Amino acid sequence: MSEQQAVERKGTWRLKDGVNRIWRIGRPMAGIPTVDDYRLEEASVPQPGEGQLLIRNIYIAIAPGIRPIMPYAGFEPEVSNQPSKGRVDASDDEILMSHMTVGDRMRSGMVPSMSPHTGGNVGRVIESRHPGFKAGDYVFGGRFWQDFEVVDGDATLRVDPEDLPIEANLGMVGLSAFTGWVGYRRFCEAKPGETMVISAAAGAVGMMVIQMAKAEGLQVIGIASGAEKCRFVTEELGADACIDRLTADVGAELDRLAPKGIDIYFDNVAGNLMTPVFDRLKPFGRLIVCGMAAEYNGFEQSSISTGMILGKRLRIQGFVVTDYESENDAFRADVSKMWREGKITYKHHMYNGLESAPDALAASLSGAYAGGKIIVQVSEDDSKA
Repeated sequence: MSEQQAVERKGTWRLKDGVNRIWRIGRPMAGIPTVDDYRLEEASVPQPGEGQLLIRNIYIAIAPGIRPIMPYAGFEPEVSNQPSKGRVDASDDEILMSHMTVGDRMRSGMVPSMSPHTGGNVGRVIESRHPGFKAGDYVFGGRFWQDFEVVDGDATLRVDPEDLPIEANLGMVGLSAFTGWVGYRRFCEAKPGETMVISAAAGAVGMMVIQMAKAEGLQVIGIASGAEKCRFVTEELGADACIDRLTADVGAELDRLAPKGIDIYFDNVAGNLMTPVFDRLKPFGRLIVCGMAAEYNGFEQSSISTGMILGKRLRIQGFVVTDYESENDAFRADVSKMWREGKITYKHHMYNGLESAPDALAASLSGAYAGGKIIVQVSEDDSKA
């Protein structure tokens, strides 16, 4: 079943009447952003236009993948580059998520995307000027770090607290879990008995992939940062083993746990971890490039051998989950059923108060938390009243 872990941080859920607090980018950032890199401003509560909703945000999703589109101070890692880099004419590209600049509102979802599956917040409708929603509805659709937000109704999903806890729409059936589901279902081509390694195994994507792989009879080896995360990966998620990358020699541990090699590497980290895992892929192995958390802060950069790709006949697949949003309904139905049947674990790591959002993002980028999906609770969750 879903487990929620509360984390005490500064901040409250009390809102000021008529005041909308908004986090903005304060300056270009070096490495992992700190609270001093942002500014928290107060503004009036916005009013919805035709076809829009005013929502009170309750939960905000935090994900390390936002870092590459935030402004860098000095060195800018390759991962921050737009997909259009290296081409003379990229005018036909569809841009789902533009880069942020100083002064922009800090995001939790994808902007300028109008897809109803690319939000980052769950909230409650205060006022509706859209025929499909009414005041009091719970919705997934906010995209910014702020108390109140105006959203387009066509880019918003109604959520039912009788079906799943509303915060599950950012965790268990949120975008990160959907990423893991798509990556495993579409690209791993996994077979019972194969060996799979998953980096950032205790994170929001890794949790989903581990449980799907174990359900289909794979040997699963997780890699995580710290003993507490490794315990979660093996004891609660069911992985066969977990390597603590902070204390262990990853290559040596893989030789011990999988002496014949690895069939699938589902990578959420890249960086220095890439080489010891990549080198141990079997012929016809698969490398699924899902995330690059170690490179987002500019500290590490990975490289792989093209000769090994050829010689081992390896397949490398990068993907962006928004390319597969037509499969979101099937994903939600699949995972909701597993949850109701008690067949899936999904852990939330909760921060309290909008003020704690910068700390939450820093923790997600550094790995300094106990695993699970990081969520910030901004206001009272009256769906549980």
